[in-house]
Amino acid sequence: MFKKILAGLTLLSAAFFFTFGISHAETVTSGDMYKAFEKQYKTANYDFKDGSLELHHVKTINLDQPIKVKKDNKEYTISKITVAVASYKTVRDYIFLKDWNEYAYYAPEEGLILTEGDVMNITQVQDFQHQYDSFVRLELGPIVLLMLLVIIVPVSFGWYWKKKKYNTLDFRLKLLEAADRKH
Repeated sequence: MFKKILAGLTLLSAAFFFTFGISHAETVTSGDMYKAFEKQYKTANYDFKDGSLELHHVKTINLDQPIKVKKDNKEYTISKITVAVASYKTVRDYIFLKDWNEYAYYAPEEGLILTEGDVMNITQVQDFQHQYDSFVRLELGPIVLLMLLVIIVPVSFGWYWKKKKYNTLDFRLKLLEAADRKH
């Protein structure tokens, strides 16, 4: 009886982990879309951290109504869009670390990066935007450490100076005390 219950629980937990443990979202770290966005972010951000770009929740949308996009004095008709959440890091002066999550839009057939203005009227893209967050987060650890050092170093230097400083008046006072004891 105990073995049957244990076997049933094992089977149930395996089914649970198989169903909910597998991420159905795709993460891309290579390919044409990845290369195009890596090039764009390196160009736009001089402090882009190499190797930090990942495209999460990649989804391809086939459009019911093709859209027309004008890029480089050419007009393209786009019928398929790949959307994703691009996450990457920027590091400025080894102090200001930012984590970026932005929406990425790509036309795979044309090899074009699309702007939010190009796809803002597409309902599938709006649904995707409501499903996932876009944000920029500043990591405060290095900044707080620097601010603590700005406070701690002068205070500790002042404490050390107070304890160990050479004072000519102390020497004179000790001589006067010794002279008073003799009298």
